[in-house]
Amino acid sequence: MPSFYQRKLPETCVAFASREGKKIFKSALENNGLKSFYNLIEQHHTQTEPAFCGISTLVMVLNALAVDPGQHWKGPWRWYSESMLNCCVDSEDIKKAGITLRDFQCLALCQGLSVDLQYCDDTSSLQAFRLAVERTCLESPISNDDHDECETEGKYLEVMVVSYSRAVLKQTGSGHFSPLAAYDKASDSVLILDTARFKYGAHWTKVPLIYDAMKPLDSDTGKSRGYALISFVSKRENNAEPALSTHPTSIIFRSKMKQKGRRQLYKQYIASLRDKKYKEDDIPYAEVRAFWYEGGGSGPSLIWDIIEPVRINSEEENQMLQQMRKLLVDLKDASNANMYATKKDQIDEERFKPSNHVSLEETHFFIYLATLSEKRRYEFVMSVKSDGTSDVVRKQIIKEADMIASAIEVSDQLTSI
Repeated sequence: MPSFYQRKLPETCVAFASREGKKIFKSALENNGLKSFYNLIEQHHTQTEPAFCGISTLVMVLNALAVDPGQHWKGPWRWYSESMLNCCVDSEDIKKAGITLRDFQCLALCQGLSVDLQYCDDTSSLQAFRLAVERTCLESPISNDDHDECETEGKYLEVMVVSYSRAVLKQTGSGHFSPLAAYDKASDSVLILDTARFKYGAHWTKVPLIYDAMKPLDSDTGKSRGYALISFVSKRENNAEPALSTHPTSIIFRSKMKQKGRRQLYKQYIASLRDKKYKEDDIPYAEVRAFWYEGGGSGPSLIWDIIEPVRINSEEENQMLQQMRKLLVDLKDASNANMYATKKDQIDEERFKPSNHVSLEETHFFIYLATLSEKRRYEFVMSVKSDGTSDVVRKQIIKEADMIASAIEVSDQLTSI
């Protein structure tokens, strides 16, 4: 096979490290157009797979916004990597075909980010896009009166990510994701921090051109591409410091979108129950279980079609899983869920319960927790008595259910699969 080491940028782009690129950067600096630059450039990295531009861009944004993933990356360190983005889309599918803008939004929402999504169709305009660029890249001038800088800096940052066609920029390739890190008003240019650095380095391009590059239809969705304004505000408890975990990040599940249709059926089933029977009350575990054993689920083990259990390899995560199992038993007792177990279920339990990942029945109960409202889910898990169970374990169970709830919620919005 032929091999390549980077490519020459076309005339539509100006290399960041070139003489001209440095002039544009100087102008952007003088005109206060680097609001997003400093946080993003600290996290600029190269995507680990050819089709990972979308999730690698999201990883860069998450780390730039100082979002704590709430799980270990290596050793004691908590840090985002591509493998942690386990909601909405199966990672093996991403390796083959990448993600769409809607998939990107879903993945960002699952990590607790706020996402303002705009397609570059008839509802958009170049003027609106330029205003959005200014909003994310222009900052107030720094003055000598800016004392207490450490108390205000970094509390709120908004980052723009663009989904565009490389062909319009006369680059090789098709659809791509990148963050916009800077804006030079004098030349009307934006800085693209390309995560495919094995192909193209960071470069400047004109605002009208990158806007035009978002107009072509994505063949996977039939829609135009577009841009997303992303921000993050930590949830605080009792006005204290942000909690260790502020968003769903699973250590025991992966989401599988190949069975999007089944996920939609379940969402419709739950919505129907709320409309007809349980407008104010929690949906009982028996109703949730009935879907998988008697209704549209067509068999309890088919839950594996939409959620894939993860094999726990580290001793630390295995200990967490065992503690979670103990709490799940107490939660099931409190919700009268155990009364529905049958001899056949026990056989299925043995069949689907390897020692190092969650069982079939445990997964059904997580699905049940995901049907509760966010407030009710938190109250229930945190209040049930379970000797020796820490709040860390309780919050991890809440996170697992949150992840499932997020994936089900957006199941009928995704169009890529």
